[in-house]
Amino acid sequence: MKRLFVIALLFIACAQEKPATTTTAAETKTPQRKPPAIADAKNIIQSSMEYGEYQFTDAAYSLPVSHSTMNEPQRAAARDLAKAGWITLDGAGDVMLSDKARTDKRFLPRQNGILDIVPLAKKEMGEVQEVRANPDGTASADFTWRWIANEVGDAFLRNQYEGTRNATATLFVENGEWHVLKIAPR
Repeated sequence: MKRLFVIALLFIACAQEKPATTTTAAETKTPQRKPPAIADAKNIIQSSMEYGEYQFTDAAYSLPVSHSTMNEPQRAAARDLAKAGWITLDGAGDVMLSDKARTDKRFLPRQNGILDIVPLAKKEMGEVQEVRANPDGTASADFTWRWIANEVGDAFLRNQYEGTRNATATLFVENGEWHVLKIAPR
């Protein structure tokens, strides 16, 4: 009898509980927003801080000034820069700034024996090929870009800056406007 009474109490207690609400897959999705048009995506990407920072270290070069601390690619770079008149090499092969490099703000001699040269190139935005909506509410924009070497970069890193490159920007909405979250190579 006690067992029956306990079962009845449990049945009454369970019957009074509200059923757990269930959410459907459609309710848990981030609301879809139409991605920006191709022309708008291009403007968003090229004016973003993320585009400016994307692979920016490829537009700089650090060269030891002492020949004894250079590796072979650095020695070749020093020879190319000397041939173009940006630096001179003394009898030991150590780097000295030429007259034109001394007045050029791109050449930054450091106290640690390194010569930083920056910038060597700038980025040029190509075209946005496709913009597509992602399930999480972001959008992906596939685009092209390329480096435009300046006269210093062209003197010794010409191959590094050739060709068109491909990347994808992930866009997100904040306060009703699209912004760049990140850029990755494609």
